[in-house]
Amino acid sequence: MAVLTGCGADPHADAAFGGQGANVQQKESALPPEDTKHYGACTGPAPASDTVLLDDFEDGDHKPFRGFHREAWWFTVSDKTPGSKIHPDSNFLPERLPAGEGNAENQWAAHVTAEGQTTWGMTFSTSLHYAKDGLKCPFNAAAFDGVRFRAKGPGKVAVAFPLPETVKDEAGGVCTEGCYDTHRQVVYLTEGWAEYTVLWSKVQQGGWGTEVRFDPERLLGINFAVQVADLPIDFWIDDVDFVPRAGSSTAK
Repeated sequence: MAVLTGCGADPHADAAFGGQGANVQQKESALPPEDTKHYGACTGPAPASDTVLLDDFEDGDHKPFRGFHREAWWFTVSDKTPGSKIHPDSNFLPERLPAGEGNAENQWAAHVTAEGQTTWGMTFSTSLHYAKDGLKCPFNAAAFDGVRFRAKGPGKVAVAFPLPETVKDEAGGVCTEGCYDTHRQVVYLTEGWAEYTVLWSKVQQGGWGTEVRFDPERLLGINFAVQVADLPIDFWIDDVDFVPRAGSSTAK
């Protein structure tokens, strides 16, 4: 398992899989192109996922819900500004909901705080891969129209979806210039719990990097990114689902 540090010096590099000075504690890579045992070693889309639930955090661990041939884990990344703070700093684990906010079936959620970052900010992210027999490929979310989740802040968060063409090779991508301009939508979290939906049809790049067509068949992760201007922040995330396409048979 490799360690990713410093995913590029572009000052615009956001929290896609880290920006300048980033440090990811956990990362995995696809097999080399010569391994063609399954699906041409990622030369085409992996089989589409049909597991709607991404994570409700009730299992209390650092990995999202175990979907069929879906491999993923949660982590935080920041620009490592001296004196800055981020929680969790490395090993993510869900936290119990504050008193009065949970129930018998909902007791755990992700809780993230950050302050003092001055270069590009921070992100709370999950990787996403299709994994089978040692092969790891971008995740195929084509059976869905987007993601939805419950959250509370307050705060401004960009929900972003890195593709191989928007991140560098150390982050599992193929981008060589204008990297980390990931497709995203900004959401404004309220002080109380609310549900938010981000549709593929609504995400867009910032416009400063290499232009890439969004392709939900080839996701590398989901990021909840916070820029420098929107720090400090203290927010909770829970019940992260994919949004099934209208009329589809996908279910939890």
